[in-house]
Amino acid sequence: MTGHPLRVTALVKQVPKGDHSGRLDADGRLERSGAVAEMNPWCRRAVAQAVRLAGESGGSSTVVTMGPPAAVDVLREALAWGATSAIQLSDPVLAGSDCLVTARALAATAVLDGTPDLILVGASSVDGSTGAVGAMIAELLGLPYIGPALQLEPVGTVFHATVQHDDWTESVEVELPAVVAVAERSCDPCKAPADSWPPASVVRRLTTTDLLQPVSTASTAEGRADELLGAGGRWGLQGSPTKVAGVRPLALSREPVIFRGTPQVQAARAVAELLARGCFDELDLQHGLEDAVPAEPVSNNSWPLPQRPEVVVLVGPGPDLGVRALLGEAAVLAAGSDATVTAIRTGESADARELSSWGADAVLTLRSDEPRPAAAALGRWMATRSPWIVLGAASRWDREVLARLGVSFGAGLMSDLVSLSVDGIRLTGLKPSGGGTLAEIVSHGSPQIATVRTGLLPLRSPRASAQLPHAVLAVDPDPGIRRTDRRTGGEGDALDRAGVVIGVGRGVDPSQYAGLEPLRVLLGAELAATRKVTDQGWLPHGRQVGITGRSVSPRIYLAVGVSGNQNHLAGASRAGTVVAINSDPAAPIFAHCDVGLVADWQEVMPHLVEQLGLVTGPRDRERRVTSV
Repeated sequence: MTGHPLRVTALVKQVPKGDHSGRLDADGRLERSGAVAEMNPWCRRAVAQAVRLAGESGGSSTVVTMGPPAAVDVLREALAWGATSAIQLSDPVLAGSDCLVTARALAATAVLDGTPDLILVGASSVDGSTGAVGAMIAELLGLPYIGPALQLEPVGTVFHATVQHDDWTESVEVELPAVVAVAERSCDPCKAPADSWPPASVVRRLTTTDLLQPVSTASTAEGRADELLGAGGRWGLQGSPTKVAGVRPLALSREPVIFRGTPQVQAARAVAELLARGCFDELDLQHGLEDAVPAEPVSNNSWPLPQRPEVVVLVGPGPDLGVRALLGEAAVLAAGSDATVTAIRTGESADARELSSWGADAVLTLRSDEPRPAAAALGRWMATRSPWIVLGAASRWDREVLARLGVSFGAGLMSDLVSLSVDGIRLTGLKPSGGGTLAEIVSHGSPQIATVRTGLLPLRSPRASAQLPHAVLAVDPDPGIRRTDRRTGGEGDALDRAGVVIGVGRGVDPSQYAGLEPLRVLLGAELAATRKVTDQGWLPHGRQVGITGRSVSPRIYLAVGVSGNQNHLAGASRAGTVVAINSDPAAPIFAHCDVGLVADWQEVMPHLVEQLGLVTGPRDRERRVTSV
């Protein structure tokens, strides 16, 4: 236990309950007025941990939110849960703030009365899924950042944490003060009945004017909040380097065919429908999409020249196929603008000649992958080159490094994009925004920085490899963080690039997962899950598909026991064919699938396996079974 009372601050956000419209208002901001709102589910865990840690140490917990007057309700609920105090930053000029401006305002608010020992944030948010604000606040305050943390316990001035990655965990020690993102499965959420909430009058209310006064920060003994707020302290849309340029509806190309009747009849008719749609044409059921659907080749480019624009791509500790897809996309962007592509790899994480064939024109090797010093070293390197675009995958490491760079360059971050394009010199991208829509995000920063869901990018055929220009960049250790039990996960590639994915919802009890195995083995499929399934620990967090999880684009997405929440379906929106099995004929999934079976999945599954076995035949059956 800690030897002194802890001052813990939890940053929380009010979000729409359920799905929202995704429309823009007259000022170009996402419209959320009139929607029922609640505390972001990830933030509920941050509040619960803040109250626990402060209580156990005899300290205090403060909860902070930024939002319109109605957002005070999330603070009232946190106070009812046991938080010591609450602060609301509310000012009309903040409307439309992107993640960088939001981070600046929250950082200034959090340290207004001195730097807390610990700043806790939710790992993500259900309405935006940037996952970058915590890392940005850490960069602004000069603090270490870890997360998402499953377990968090103080020992003196050090916190011991178990950090959750997509497919693995690691043990981490972090020096205080620090910023920590809290995992959703870390504890029970803060949920207090509305009739127990205190009145709004007990909440301390601030405007942006209140932030411009002396404060104590981690990096200076006495600083000013305006130093955290950027040039001129500009707020809202005016001060945001990234903006929502428009919203477009998802292409509603699905025309559901719903079957009823006995399980045997439904299975036979569903398989016949899949055959008619060509779902099994050229689909290698063992190797998935990599060999089945070759995309256009990677664009060729000449060797990099100093005067040409440069696209920088992080090649961090992540799946090889994701790196290949991202470099291929970067090569296409570069070829259209006479630019070059430089791959930034960590250690020997990828072979230089392979990187060349995937789209790189030069390679820079980082001697360490510790995110904070890596971002600092990259920032110094980039300052001498002024790259045009900087890209990374929507992974923990890439997101933290790019969030920190977005702060140091004042460029912000476009996060979790599902596609990229260039309009003149401006990088634009699309990301799911709720209500069956895609938000078009544009960057006005320099450089233009983005994370991308690589599972939705085409996997292009490699070009001829070449010997690339190569440099090495020294990276200092992070004095505030010590990591142990580090290991690389291997499930990301398999799910992102699977030809067939079986999505599991809460309608399938984990004790019954074995009933899915015959179909999974037959089709060489990968298992995915809804957020509620991974929150329960029934499947690994890295298997979550949706706005706050992975995005996949298989030939077939088979949703079993999935209700049809839009946040989940957004992650499978680019599936070729969506097949739904649900015993509830009114389940929303049936409005968003191609083929629907109104049946108990356990009753229909044996018949599906039988019918599909007849279709796929004995081809390589033994090899598929033994290799899974």
